[in-house]
Amino acid sequence: MAPLVTVAIPVYKRLGYLPGALRSVAAQDYPEIELIVSDNGEHGATLDALVAAHYPRPYRLRRNQRSVPIVEHFNQLIDSASGVYYAMLSDDDEISPTFIGELVRLLERYPEATAALARVEAFSEDGARVLAATDDAPLPPELMSGMAFVRAWCTHQHKFISFTTNLSRTADLRAAGGYPPIERANGSDNALLIKQSLGRAIAFSARCTFRHRMHATSFGKAAEIESLARSSRQFLAWLAEDPGLRAWGQQHAAEYAELRELAAGLAYGTYLARWRGLYRGQISGLRWVLAGFRLPFHPRYTRQAAATVLYSLPGLDRLARRHKRPRLANR
Repeated sequence: MAPLVTVAIPVYKRLGYLPGALRSVAAQDYPEIELIVSDNGEHGATLDALVAAHYPRPYRLRRNQRSVPIVEHFNQLIDSASGVYYAMLSDDDEISPTFIGELVRLLERYPEATAALARVEAFSEDGARVLAATDDAPLPPELMSGMAFVRAWCTHQHKFISFTTNLSRTADLRAAGGYPPIERANGSDNALLIKQSLGRAIAFSARCTFRHRMHATSFGKAAEIESLARSSRQFLAWLAEDPGLRAWGQQHAAEYAELRELAAGLAYGTYLARWRGLYRGQISGLRWVLAGFRLPFHPRYTRQAAATVLYSLPGLDRLARRHKRPRLANR
């Protein structure tokens, strides 16, 4: 008999994209699926009717009497799962019909793997365009050790795009403690997958697809810059303080040091890129400058942030370009 897979869809305020997510689960070619739709936004009968209209298979509907923080909600779903395997699907995303069957096959084939990743497509809010895909870069191998995966991800060897939806062993998610308490869950999925992968392996298949919708709330891009700074600091603190990571690090000191350096570098780089680009035209100049120094001191990051602020001063960028031209010409 095929192992049971739990697919959990957390719902908060929006319902407009949910039919597409439900239909993508209904279209799976895998027989043993437990769908849990969890209401964290007090929708009542409206949500019941919507799920029934777009999901013809049996399902479970759970509710929070009052909204809880997003990470708490995510962990409630892991606790509620009955499946051997577990996938969380955001209410605005979709999975290809082969997603569950293909990734179950991989995890059954590789017992050392804690999670299986699919090819990812980032698509436009209206669903009309593919904006980026895993196959825009060299594809990952079918099986990677945990540290090989972390190295490849943090050094951008492959275009992973998003880890929001994968297929994991439910017992491993619980053993890892679920999603760590990071504000707005911004980076919690990354942290959980890192912790899962310690001493284990990560599988990958290009024969199925996770479709990630890109819009204002994707990757936490609707968050205020101060919230992004707090979540980045919390992720960095988690890398240094999580008891499970530290216990593993006592037995694997060199790998733990490398993991912390790689993951911290990625967190600093992500914040720097968003601060430089996404937020620069959205907030006041003073608020933007102060936001550049909200993270703990890091030699490379702080140097880059200071240079960005310096060359943003009126006229200084033109002066710098004029100063560089003679030096380049004399080489």
